[in-house]
Amino acid sequence: MVKTFCKSGESEAVKGAVHALGGMLAASMAAYNIAAWCYRRETHLGINAIVYTLAIVWEVKQTVHHLERCEAATPETPRAA
Repeated sequence: MVKTFCKSGESEAVKGAVHALGGMLAASMAAYNIAAWCYRRETHLGINAIVYTLAIVWEVKQTVHHLERCEAATPETPRAA
């Protein structure tokens, strides 16, 4: 079951949703660290803000990748002329 799920082209919508959820989590963590850094200017908060912002970019890239795979797997229906 896991081997099938992990194959490329299988359950791409679920995989995309997991990455989207990861992106939302990274965004909330980035927002907190950015806000905390603005008030406290502690080095680790600035580093965390950068890392979590990069994680957002990564998760968006992965989400788009899986959604593109979903669209590619969906055959187009012919339109009525």
